[in-house]
Amino acid sequence: MKFKFNIPNKITIIRVSLIPLFAVILLVKIPYKNILAAFIFGMLSLSDFLDGYFARKKKQITELGKLIDPIADKLLISTALIFLLVQGYEGIKLWMVVAIIAREVILTAVRIYLLPSKIVVPASNFGKAKTVVQSTAIVFVLLGLPFSWHVMFAAVLLTVVSGLEYLIRIKQMTGNKIVNLPNIITLSRFLLIIPFVYYFLNSKMHISLLIFAVITLSDKLDGISARLMNQKTELGSGLDSFTDWTLILTTFILLVIRNYIDALWVVLLFIPSIVSGILKITYARRQKVVPVTFVARISVGLTYITIIAILINFRYNFYLLIAMLVTVYLAMIGYLLKALSLPKKSIKKKTAIA
Repeated sequence: MKFKFNIPNKITIIRVSLIPLFAVILLVKIPYKNILAAFIFGMLSLSDFLDGYFARKKKQITELGKLIDPIADKLLISTALIFLLVQGYEGIKLWMVVAIIAREVILTAVRIYLLPSKIVVPASNFGKAKTVVQSTAIVFVLLGLPFSWHVMFAAVLLTVVSGLEYLIRIKQMTGNKIVNLPNIITLSRFLLIIPFVYYFLNSKMHISLLIFAVITLSDKLDGISARLMNQKTELGSGLDSFTDWTLILTTFILLVIRNYIDALWVVLLFIPSIVSGILKITYARRQKVVPVTFVARISVGLTYITIIAILINFRYNFYLLIAMLVTVYLAMIGYLLKALSLPKKSIKKKTAIA
């Protein structure tokens, strides 16, 4: 997709560039900051209609514009929700923020994933209505208007329904390639990381540990369902691995924040996980399949056990950490060998195509 610096795209770029200003106003202590923040948010939201109007009137609708315009809206809405939640505004709850942002992140990721296939799913009228209600709810919360919670609840409800409608359209266009039960299970595991972090940082360990247990124990469900339903895909394999290591690295960072372990352990774990991820992507792009080794599975399982051992203050934590790192580095070496063993013809073919 070629970027055209036309009026609609200019408006979209300006809208994105002014989002930090809106966030700063929410952070500083100035008179009437809520009114000012609501005004700026309202102007940025209204600009969404302007770029669409000019795009239609001047016949400047582009495929890239269809992609970046919804992303700009999602950035604005997500930024507002996060700052409102952190600052404790009335009428907004954690589950509301998680539901809305989760929907936006998932669908944005799907849009980006479909780019190589040249499949662009523009925002529907139902999705646009969702954006209007979300914006209205945020203004209600900013100004402390009556029924703020009810308007926000309506926004959440419409967000979920419009997300399902979008996924139905995606399924109609791609079949079981993206929208299937294994991927839904994996996405649910990924989304649970958000409340896990929230409750961990707020010292509600019993809730946090319960969520952690659900995420880890359901790790095998997506794989089992993929095999039973014959819905194993490259996207699903990559997403499952990404979810595992996002949870692992996030948890280790939390352990450092809460002084359970030293930061050195995070560094030692971060290096092989990133290298392994790059090697897996390289392999998958050439062979069209995400590699998974036995040692890698062992490393993930042992890492989960090590995390639990640290949280319950197990006597032999140090030895478990060492064993965990050994398996993680062995898994990295395994992926390196797989990448090096790729057929030369495959590499030449890929180079020729590029």
